[in-house]
Amino acid sequence: MAPTEAVRCGVLIETTNVLPPKDINTTWYLDLNHFARQTSWAHGFMHAYALWAGLTVLAVLMVFAIVTARLRPDAPRSLAIPLLTAASAFVALGVNQLLSHGLGELRPYVVHPSALVLVGRVNDFSFPSDHAIVAGALACGLLLYDRRYGIPAAVLALTLAFARVYVGSHYIGDVVAGLIAGAVIAAVVIFGLRPLVAAGAVRLARTPLRPLLQARTTTDG
Repeated sequence: MAPTEAVRCGVLIETTNVLPPKDINTTWYLDLNHFARQTSWAHGFMHAYALWAGLTVLAVLMVFAIVTARLRPDAPRSLAIPLLTAASAFVALGVNQLLSHGLGELRPYVVHPSALVLVGRVNDFSFPSDHAIVAGALACGLLLYDRRYGIPAAVLALTLAFARVYVGSHYIGDVVAGLIAGAVIAAVVIFGLRPLVAAGAVRLARTPLRPLLQARTTTDG
């Protein structure tokens, strides 16, 4: 096939692989891409935050929640939600692999090859966003655990979703769907397994593993 034919075929495939809402996805992506071109001073931060820093900060917040849960009066039961939050993030990432391959939406920079892209171009699919679905799961779980952790986590997750579009990796629909899907998965995992995990933590606290689960001892007054 001649190069010009390949390009024409590529355009045909690309335009038919933007998921609904197609107009909003395309318009918002191009508008935000234009904004990114005008804000080069933010490129370094957005590159790092979209690629690794956003999820790293959320993970640190989650680990802090797990560690401090040992200090609560209701420990070790209080560990159930933070632990399940961590587990739900991995579940969400696994579910997303099935969703993205099943839906097969091409990355926006394939559809718009002249777009500004601040991170490395990859060959996987775009919808939903891996970063957003993990961020949504972590934020939802931390909100269910304690708003003092959950509200900052929600802000961090929303910022990450914005950053993934800003750097040119995703459409707005990719990150919104990712956040929602991650939150739903976390809620299902937590509400479904919390009694079981809490009961298991209580049993383990009666073993030599107690210091890992409960930092505070109670005394009868």
